Amino acid sequence: MSDHVFVYFRVPEALAAEALPHWHRWMETVAEATGIGGTLMRRPETRAGVQTWMECYADVPPAFDATLAGLWRQSGLEQWIDGERQVEHFIDLDIL
Repeated sequence: MSDHVFVYFRVPEALAAEALPHWHRWMETVAEATGIGGTLMRRPETRAGVQTWMECYADVPPAFDATLAGLWRQSGLEQWIDGERQVEHFIDLDIL
């Protein structure tokens, strides 16, 4: 089984174009610190002037969450999001 981490958060549409290069750098920072490259996505629709973005990380080790949280506290990226980041874990299903 592999552990996958999905981090979703909301970005005001008015800030999305400015926020995007900061998130590209953020994803590079995470990859440099953990050796795990992630994928950045967003929902196609905007709701009430807010976009939902998601960072996806596959095959993460147990210490990944703590490292990610520490990097986030140092990032200064809170100014670009509306609300909190939500972190979810999923595992692969073994198919018989």
